[in-house]
Amino acid sequence: MERQLAGWRGELAAGMPRRGWKVGINVPEVQARLGLGHALLGWIDGRRVHASGERLEPGSGTKWHVEPELAIRLARTVAPEEGEDAALACVSDVAPALEIVDYALAANGLEAVIEHSMFHAGCVVGASGPVSAAADLGVRWPVLQVGEQVAPAPRADLVPARLGSLIHFAAGLLARFGEELCAGDLLLSGSYTERAVALTPHSEVLADFGPLGRVRVETV
Repeated sequence: MERQLAGWRGELAAGMPRRGWKVGINVPEVQARLGLGHALLGWIDGRRVHASGERLEPGSGTKWHVEPELAIRLARTVAPEEGEDAALACVSDVAPALEIVDYALAANGLEAVIEHSMFHAGCVVGASGPVSAAADLGVRWPVLQVGEQVAPAPRADLVPARLGSLIHFAAGLLARFGEELCAGDLLLSGSYTERAVALTPHSEVLADFGPLGRVRVETV
């Protein structure tokens, strides 16, 4: 984690916009296999935050996959010592999102995976909505479709229904390494499905988040 954050600070110093953080390795079975007691955090690449409807071209040699997540936008810096209710009060809005991961990145050991922010290659963020619109996520919604392929059903146990708990966890973990969840940051919730779906060329990716709306992207 320290090496991951050192790389992030270097990118910020080189001009990358700060955009926030992502929850990763949030599937309990994967955590157990890796000997982890909780999910982990990585940083969002501020150069690769895309609006819904954009057309993206995977680079040569990449193995892009996609998973549906909730983007939580913070209006105020989160003080982890203040608890879950205070953490939730720092949220301005939420939005449907897709995280793009690149499985061509190094996977030779957990440390390598953490260092490159758990395969992070970018994200796509839809229109904002109120926190209340996320209430049913993980049960019926989101439904992810890549071309003709429909992703596995969402799992209610992957992302906490109480978003204050998730935000409080993220703020506490960052505080251990001298960092904060700051005003203006996004926090990607972690995937609602247990497996990412491979992106295919020339296809539409659509995630339906029910009352929160939809987010889509096309590949070229």
